[in-house]
Amino acid sequence: MSEVSDEQAGKPVLCARLNGNTLRAKWPGKRWHGAYKNIDAVCDAAHADGLESFLIDYVTEEE
Repeated sequence: MSEVSDEQAGKPVLCARLNGNTLRAKWPGKRWHGAYKNIDAVCDAAHADGLESFLIDYVTEEE
């Protein structure tokens, strides 16, 4: 992850991982879940769950 700016400091982190052709995600209060079609769908779900602002940790390929 790159350096964190003052604007980003303290924001919750939404984690998303590519799982075949879909994304699994987790954020504060949620365990790994879902089969989202893209990162926009993940963000929409997080917003619907009450998470207004967050950082995205999105990994498409594990090392």
